[in-house]
Amino acid sequence: MPPFDASTATLCRRCIAAGKQPCKANLLRLHDYWETKRHTRPFPARADIDPLDLRDMLPNIFIIEVLAEAPHFRYRLSGSTVDEIHGQNLTGKSPRDIKTPEVATMVEEQYRAALTDRRPRCDHVKLLARDNTYWHYERLILPLSDDGQSINMFLCGIYVT
Repeated sequence: MPPFDASTATLCRRCIAAGKQPCKANLLRLHDYWETKRHTRPFPARADIDPLDLRDMLPNIFIIEVLAEAPHFRYRLSGSTVDEIHGQNLTGKSPRDIKTPEVATMVEEQYRAALTDRRPRCDHVKLLARDNTYWHYERLILPLSDDGQSINMFLCGIYVT
């Protein structure tokens, strides 16, 4: 696997406090929106998220469905910028379908960690893949739950840095 630098923090603001690359303002805004929608629950539900509230960010937003069986994660919705970053339409696909295998593996591991940790996750990724594509982005993963406890989706935002 080629070398990569992916520094991770629990929340975007912690990235800044740790002196890491600050997150895009829109990722901070997305996190704040998620916070307001969860109220006193651990996680908001997908039904709490109104796309009209996020209309200017929609190209950079995607929703991941958490599945009980492999492949365990599926892109339920993928914005146009997300598809552009990955060079393909991801809606209905799994992270395993990402064209660059090392990126696919890393992304799936990060979703799995967010599911295990049960909290938002911000990743700053710099990676030179074997096919000589350069990946440099930051992504925020925000858990969603229909019942307030079991994470069944992730609301995510991604921006090229």
